[in-house]
Amino acid sequence: MDRKRIVGALVLALAAGFVGYSIGLASSPQTPDIPAATVTAPPADSVRVVYSLTQKQNDKEIIALINNAKSHIYFAVYTFTLPSIAEALVAAKKRGVDVRGLVDSGQSHESYSSGVMKILQDGGVPVVTERHSDGTGIMHIKAIVTESAYAMGSYNWTKSATTVNDELLEIGTDETVRKAYETILRQLLETYKNNAAAQAAAPVFIGPIPYTEALQHIGEYAWVTGTLISTYVSKKGVTYLDFCANYKSCPFSGVIFSDDSHSFPNLGAAIGHSVTVSGKITSYQGKAEIILQDPTQLKF
Repeated sequence: MDRKRIVGALVLALAAGFVGYSIGLASSPQTPDIPAATVTAPPADSVRVVYSLTQKQNDKEIIALINNAKSHIYFAVYTFTLPSIAEALVAAKKRGVDVRGLVDSGQSHESYSSGVMKILQDGGVPVVTERHSDGTGIMHIKAIVTESAYAMGSYNWTKSATTVNDELLEIGTDETVRKAYETILRQLLETYKNNAAAQAAAPVFIGPIPYTEALQHIGEYAWVTGTLISTYVSKKGVTYLDFCANYKSCPFSGVIFSDDSHSFPNLGAAIGHSVTVSGKITSYQGKAEIILQDPTQLKF
C-alpha cells in the first residue's frame, strides 16, 4: 500500500507540474494582453492608450476622431500612406471642417506617399512640408488634434504600423493637453507655410562652388560643381549622384526621389563629365546634398 501511495503521489506531482508548465506557456502570449479598445470618438474627460496589435485598428481610431470633428483638424505625420485616413480628412473638409496638415519633406516625396498626397491635394486639404531653416532635421511628429480631442504616439499612418509594428497611440480629451498640442501644431503649420512661401518667392544663389565646399553652405542655394563618378539607385527607387569613388566618405551627393526619376532619363551620359547641380543645400547624416526635382537643376 505504501508503495502504491508513493507511485500515486509521484503521478499527481508530475501531472501538476505539467499543468503548471502549460499554464505558464499560456500566460506568455506573443503580444501583451492589453484590453481591447472600442473604436469610438473619445468621450469627455477621458484618456486611453491603444496598443496597435491588440485589435490592429489604430487607423479606425484616427478615423473616428476625424469623423467626430466639428470645427477644425490639424495633423502632423511623419509617414502617411493610408488612403482611408486621407479620404476621411477630405470628407471632413467637404463638410466644412478646417483641415490642415504637415508632413516631412523627405517622406512626402517618396513614391509610397504619392497616392495619399494626391487624395489630399485633389480634396482641397492644404498640406505643408517641413523646411528647417538650417537645412537639417526631419518632421518626426505623429499627432492629430481637433476642437475636442487629440491622438499622439509612435503610430505612423501606415499599414505596417497598423497591423505589424508595436505602436502606442494615446487618445484623450483633457483640455490642457489638447490645447498644448493644438498650439504647437498651429505654430508649425504657420511657420512652414511662411517659410515655403518665402523660399518660393526669392531664392538667392550664392554662386558656383565645388562639391568639396558644400558642407560649408548648408541651408543656402548654390550651383555645386564636380565630376560625376557614378549613379546608384536604391531599393526604394531613390537615385544618388556620386562625386567620389567612395560615396561613404564623400561630402556631397545629388538625390533624386523615385517620383521624379522619370525627369532625368539621361543620367548615364553625364557620368565622367563635369556637372553642375543647383538648388538648396541640405544636410543628411552629416553630409551635404541637393534634392533634384526638375531637370533644369542638372547641367553637364
